[in-house]
Amino acid sequence: MFLCYVDESGFNGRKYDKNQPVQTMVGIFPNLYHFHKSDNEFKKVFEIINEKIPIKEIKVTEIYRGRGAWKKKKIKPEVRDRVIEYYLKWLSSRNHKVIVTAIDNRLFFKYKKEEKYKEYYKRIPFPWLLSSLHISLVIQKLNRKIKNNKGKTLLVFDEEDTFESELAELIYNPPEFIDEFVSFDERSEKYRLNQIIDSAYFVKSHHSSMAQVADVLSFLFRLRLELNYYGAQESYEGEKEKNFKMD
Repeated sequence: MFLCYVDESGFNGRKYDKNQPVQTMVGIFPNLYHFHKSDNEFKKVFEIINEKIPIKEIKVTEIYRGRGAWKKKKIKPEVRDRVIEYYLKWLSSRNHKVIVTAIDNRLFFKYKKEEKYKEYYKRIPFPWLLSSLHISLVIQKLNRKIKNNKGKTLLVFDEEDTFESELAELIYNPPEFIDEFVSFDERSEKYRLNQIIDSAYFVKSHHSSMAQVADVLSFLFRLRLELNYYGAQESYEGEKEKNFKMD
């Protein structure tokens, strides 16, 4: 069995939000041989941070922007950056694999109005659902390439009340048009997305170390896209060129 923890950044909900031009979603495949060790390491470091800065979970927007408890404790930007870099290096050292998907939210809602795409948008009417399905399709495509593969993937999403039931149904009963993206052999595979266990599962992010790391990555990918391709203004000089180290 495989695990994939998923979180997004730039959520648009059911309507286009010009302040969120791009949505990114990250799926983390933890190396199961090291999973318990990784989880324990995450929790130990979190406990050390929590002794100085009372937080419920690692929320990268609060760390990066210096909000919440990080603001109350007046934690300097360079210290906050080191916290983010620690988790990136930790992720890299544990050999956890990552899937990234990005959606231009403006184009999504623009195309939604066009008649020729009606069939697609009827089943996938919102960006969050499309990103989630995209992650599932990538898993389907990758897993099928594994020789003598007997394992399937358990998809674990950060809790999202708006679309939980819709996503669960979409993955359990996917539309036939996904065959355009991932081929389907009914005789050998029996059903579409057969590499996914059941459907989609959801977890409160503060209960899951991997969900919190997915939050870090999805935010950083979105930030980089917005600064370099969507004309977002820098919060400070040099932000556009800033790179976090992973090793």
